[in-house]
Amino acid sequence: MAKTPKPQEIDISREISEKSELLALPEAVMQILKAAAKDEISIDLLSSIISRDPALTGRLLKIANSPFYGLSHKVNGIQQAIMVLGITTVKCLAISAAIFDRDKLKQDIGVDIVALYGNIISIAVMSRKIAVACGYPSPEDAFTCGLLHDIGLLYLLHHYPKEYHEALMNAEQSGYLFDEEKGQFGMTHDQVGGLIAQKWRLSEPVLSGIAHHNSCGDKDSRKLDDVIRLAVALNRDIYSTSDRHLEDKITKISVISARLGIDSRQLDDIAGASAKDAVAFAKSADIEIADLETILAMANRELFGVYMSLQNLFRERQELTRKILDEERERDLLEAKYVTISTLSHYINNASMAISGNCQVLKMLIENKTPQEVVASIPRVLDIISEAVYKIAAVLEELSELNSLESIEYLNQSKIINFDERIKIRMSKLKTEHGIVLPEEASSISRT
Repeated sequence: MAKTPKPQEIDISREISEKSELLALPEAVMQILKAAAKDEISIDLLSSIISRDPALTGRLLKIANSPFYGLSHKVNGIQQAIMVLGITTVKCLAISAAIFDRDKLKQDIGVDIVALYGNIISIAVMSRKIAVACGYPSPEDAFTCGLLHDIGLLYLLHHYPKEYHEALMNAEQSGYLFDEEKGQFGMTHDQVGGLIAQKWRLSEPVLSGIAHHNSCGDKDSRKLDDVIRLAVALNRDIYSTSDRHLEDKITKISVISARLGIDSRQLDDIAGASAKDAVAFAKSADIEIADLETILAMANRELFGVYMSLQNLFRERQELTRKILDEERERDLLEAKYVTISTLSHYINNASMAISGNCQVLKMLIENKTPQEVVASIPRVLDIISEAVYKIAAVLEELSELNSLESIEYLNQSKIINFDERIKIRMSKLKTEHGIVLPEEASSISRT
């Protein structure tokens, strides 16, 4: 009995780089990939390789002539199909025709294979429609990228069904499939897909779309990456029945659709029209995805309706949260003004007391001291009174700025402003403007 490899013994990167075939692809498809590994592949060579495989030839001609592509004339040969559809599309369709094989996946892997294939095709169809809506120059590249976006998942299901089933079971508890994939295989299925796309020498945009289809991206993301990401987000997650990440998914839809310049009406149209096209393509490619077209159509429409309804609720919640925060800030600012007025009143009171007290001292000197002693004491008394006057002037300037408290830096995240330093700076500026330099300034301030 073969030994089941432990997670730490699985080296996906090495396996993909060393294996000559990855998903038991037919000889014709292997030859196509080998030819595509060269910098260029001619229509004649590609046509010759495909024509040697009658089953593949028949399937590709059936797809090319299907209502999904809606060509105005019948395609009679592979060479004509390549010219109409393009080399990249035909190459990826050939790969897809080989990998969408239920017999290659075990029935007890924890994934509904019919639902999985339906999900992949739905994402491919939506990718094509999203590409058209956002003006991406090659909608067919978007379609083929969507068709192959889960190639990494298919690889793991094909080669490691037991380990992947375990990852799915753990994800039902933790809610994080990607973490479970990393724990089992050292990487996520989209990263595996990127390695396979690189091995197959798929174009850089398609490779990138496959490798990054589950992230949210940023403003500098490739456009095709965002097209695939949005299509993935708009479809039901068939790996899990949990809705714990629904809010993240809705946020992703909003962010990515905004980057692509697609509004909610266009998203609604895309979601509504994709089900019919997905069924049409599946039929032409002999891929079983659902017994009834209406079931798939209702699932996608209802799912999108839920997204849009919840999206509106989240927007309302965010707006309410913003209003609450604004109100709290207004209350904080009002409280800060009260604290400020109280503090500045304290400064004025201290300065007034200094003026009043030193006037009393001067009066007592006049009544009890000789004229010489009074004259000797006047400079010190006047220094204190002058310092107090400048402090009051500085405080009045602070009071004039009470309406701009939002821009003032508070002390240690409190509602208290560091007035000691601010008033000291204002007093120094006022003295400079009047050309006055007082001796022993620090000691004079401390006496007030």
